[in-house]
Amino acid sequence: MLVTEKELERYMDIKFSNRQSYAAEYVLEGLQSEMESYLRRPIEVQSFTEQYSIEITHPGVPSHSYLNNYSLDTTQQIIEWIQPPYTLYLKNSPVASVSSISLTRPFQGATPEVLVEGTDFIVRKFGVDLFRAFANDTIDITYTAGLDGPEIKMFRLMILRAASREMQNMHDDVVGIKDLETRNVGPLTTGFTPEELAAMKKWRRVRIA
Repeated sequence: MLVTEKELERYMDIKFSNRQSYAAEYVLEGLQSEMESYLRRPIEVQSFTEQYSIEITHPGVPSHSYLNNYSLDTTQQIIEWIQPPYTLYLKNSPVASVSSISLTRPFQGATPEVLVEGTDFIVRKFGVDLFRAFANDTIDITYTAGLDGPEIKMFRLMILRAASREMQNMHDDVVGIKDLETRNVGPLTTGFTPEELAAMKKWRRVRIA
């Protein structure tokens, strides 16, 4: 968690009871999840294991020429084809590191082949470039990705502000119920305000599809 219950106590300058501590934990977890949903990426580096299938539209070009798209010559000789790198865009970014990639081809059954970084693939911030991927190949990848949340001070401040609002509203509601009377409190505000979301927009992941 980017912000702990103890940090929220210090920010609000109060001491939570046991029940309030449990509530604060739920609130902080929910706010971090809400922030990550808005930004479309994790705000802390985490490990992920995912599986992908290479699209059948991955093209190749004849090695004899990049200008003339011919595949048969006059003597019916086999023409070698160059397969350009396949860019695999991962679900989470920015990518910090790749632990392992294995490739399984349909004709090889369930026998995966471990790929080597620098030879078979290159790691990018948005994913990996694969040099030996063909249509219908299955890629299993384990990697770490996410923003460096602890170093982005705005994230911590936004969560602390939103969490303190929710905890204060929760306290006022509980006291009002115990007193059996309506308390003069402001309207309930949950989650992040539009202004806070706008301030975080620069870190939001843009997706083409």
